[in-house]
Amino acid sequence: MNMINIQVVYALPNQPTIIDCVVDEQTNILQAITKSNILSICQIKLDEHLVGIYGKRCELNEPVKDGDRIEIYRALINDPKEIRRKKAALKSHK
Repeated sequence: MNMINIQVVYALPNQPTIIDCVVDEQTNILQAITKSNILSICQIKLDEHLVGIYGKRCELNEPVKDGDRIEIYRALINDPKEIRRKKAALKSHK
C-alpha cells in the first residue's frame, strides 16, 4: 500500500488552517478531509462548503493524488454577480 502526502486547507481571510496529511493512495477527498480532522479544528460543517483541489471544484468522491492541496471554500456571503448587478444599477441611475 503506497502512502501519499497531501494538504487540507481552510482559509479564513487572515487565518488559514493548513494541515499536512499522509494518506493511502486509494483515499478520496472526503476521506482525506475526515482524516485531517480539519472540520472539528475549524468548527465547520462540510455540507455548507464547496471543496476543490488547487482552485478547481471537485466532488468529495474524487481520489486524491500525491501533492494535492484540498481546499475547503467558505460560503460566499454575497454573490459576485449580484454585487455587479447592484453596482451597474446604481450607475445607471446617476
